[in-house]
Amino acid sequence: MSDMQTIREEHHGGLDLRELEPLGLSPDHVLDLSSNVLSVVHPRSVRQAAADAAFADYPDRDSNQLKHCLAVRHSVPQESLLIGNGCSELIHLLAETVLAANDKVLVLGPTFSEYQRASQLQGARVQQVMASQPQDFAESVEQLEHPLQSEAIALVWICNPNNPTGHLLSRSTLQTLATSHPQTTFAIDESYIDFAENAESMIGCGLQNVIVLRSLTKSHALAGVRLGYAVGAPDRMSQMTDRRVPWTVSAVAQAVGRAVLEQQSHYDAAMLKLQGCKQRMLAGLRERGFQPLDSSVGFVLVPVDDGTAFRLNLLRQGVAVRDCDSFGLPQYVRIAVQDDAATGRLLAALDGAGSAGVPVAECTATRTDWDSEFRDQLHQLFRMRRDVRHFQRTALPVGAMKRLIDTACTAPSVGLSQPWRFVSVNDQSTRKQVEQDFYSQNQLAARQYNGQAQQQYLQLKLQGIRDAPEQLAVFVQQDPDQGKGLGRQTMPETVAYSVVAAIQNFWLAARAEGIGVGWVSIVDPQRTKAVLGVPASWQLIAYLCVGYPSTQATLTPELEQKNWEQRQDAQAFWSESIQGQLRRALAITGDKPR
Repeated sequence: MSDMQTIREEHHGGLDLRELEPLGLSPDHVLDLSSNVLSVVHPRSVRQAAADAAFADYPDRDSNQLKHCLAVRHSVPQESLLIGNGCSELIHLLAETVLAANDKVLVLGPTFSEYQRASQLQGARVQQVMASQPQDFAESVEQLEHPLQSEAIALVWICNPNNPTGHLLSRSTLQTLATSHPQTTFAIDESYIDFAENAESMIGCGLQNVIVLRSLTKSHALAGVRLGYAVGAPDRMSQMTDRRVPWTVSAVAQAVGRAVLEQQSHYDAAMLKLQGCKQRMLAGLRERGFQPLDSSVGFVLVPVDDGTAFRLNLLRQGVAVRDCDSFGLPQYVRIAVQDDAATGRLLAALDGAGSAGVPVAECTATRTDWDSEFRDQLHQLFRMRRDVRHFQRTALPVGAMKRLIDTACTAPSVGLSQPWRFVSVNDQSTRKQVEQDFYSQNQLAARQYNGQAQQQYLQLKLQGIRDAPEQLAVFVQQDPDQGKGLGRQTMPETVAYSVVAAIQNFWLAARAEGIGVGWVSIVDPQRTKAVLGVPASWQLIAYLCVGYPSTQATLTPELEQKNWEQRQDAQAFWSESIQGQLRRALAITGDKPR
């Protein structure tokens, strides 16, 4: 009994509210890269399935409809399947079914600690067979052969692809191993196999001593629902069923499980996108001096000096990664891949936390070899620049605003006048005055519209000025000494245009880091100048709200989504002749020629 008392629950991925509260962090404002879940927006049919689930009644304890969908997917009989409340339930259920006190268990590591814990709770003796660090922890089943041949082994746990290393073993390798030791049960956890390209599952291998575990939690982003399944010989599934707790798989989980399988192509597309995001994250880490291990899946293992301290540093910046103490790797962290916005926020946090080993490499001024992938990403960045209206209140990483201002100041300016002036509005009482002016001006603006247009206007929730953690007033110095007046004699307004170019630089740089910007134009410029106490010669160009968006970015602007206005095709604004351009412009505006 004393040995059993030392077996404690491990904290795996995901946010720990008990840790966040002392740091003053809300879970809504933390980017969670500690758990390996597919980054995807669920289709409407999946969300509707969750809403329509009959949760007032007891669920089908055998999940028969979901089991049928999975049987079709894997071409196996339904009797070969057991549905569980995530893989964690099935890991413990499998250990309870297979093991007796003092049985010997092998775990191919470093890997998920729950295999060892589940085995020890059954009184089994566990031996970790660790892969070699100099070989980047590439697992080799040859390491298992000696203990398998020298004593009776009841159970072998193999995670494939492995967590946290991301290494993948071939089906033929595993099949040869299991065939050679028919008296030993091999538990093959394939929770991450959908993330790996060209991976072959052990499902359908035909071996009685193999039980495969799969997770929809990871591959279909159902962490809050919890859904996994085991596949094996019908008699083994029957034995596990006899030991389960009834009704662990809710009606909501069963309905959502069926719905995601019906939309498999949607999740396949998200997996494909994730591969590109992973390469960009790896590149960003390497640029900062890190040496992430190669990985076949949607997470990477990164060596650091102290995993616990590294994780805490990033958490203070609003980004959660997984330290690897529970894997026996205290000098590593595991980082999940999400979308490019998440990667931008991670890299910004790394820069802010001072965790990088080397400064980011600077491109030379003479570079001309941008490849097509870079150009595609750049054009996508232009298209996905958005005027953000809804912000998280999470503070930006230390140094983020300085980086963005530095980038803004690389903009072209007439006569190299650099007429931009940036003022951070941090004082809460000052912000309150600006906010009050905004709301009074907003009510005046609403009166300009009638009927449906007025209703549409009032439904646009322009609350960024209240929620954004950073606010920035951008001014133009209207007649700067710098530049000596070059280029301004006939068009003095070009100094203001230069400031607009700087704002665009700022905006795109922010978007590349996953940071949103909202341009608040519904303020009184003179009142704003008075509130901020800036020189009389400064003219307000923009009041910007800056922070992490609370909604996912889309290619379609919000105003277009809400039918406020539709974007015209670019060809409507361009012509190779003056006459053609004039005709098009008049057609758009409805004006008459002079």
